[in-house]
Amino acid sequence: MKQVPKFTENRRGSLVGYDRIDIDLPDARIGNIRCRLLAEKAIVYSIQVFPEYQRNGYGAAAIAMLKARYPLLIADRVRFNAREFWEKMDFKESPDGNWEYRRPTGRGSPVSR
Repeated sequence: MKQVPKFTENRRGSLVGYDRIDIDLPDARIGNIRCRLLAEKAIVYSIQVFPEYQRNGYGAAAIAMLKARYPLLIADRVRFNAREFWEKMDFKESPDGNWEYRRPTGRGSPVSR
């Protein structure tokens, strides 16, 4: 990763619509995450890193940030061509077709927010 991205949450005030997390570098917006941020989980509907910034670890950094904040992450309706990314991020396919990451519990697990 060339530069450390900044993540800015833009929460919706109601249950209608989606929350968004902007992914920024000091001089440019490089992508965003369309999601729902709930008390104990985050549901990711899409993650987009603009083409000129892809393959630099920014998407992985965004997922690492969410893993640190939420004990459960759900990647909603993962496209076939994105499965490899979610597997690399330690997500597992669930019977409902979504992919999930559950933070390990017990000694040595990361501290939640």
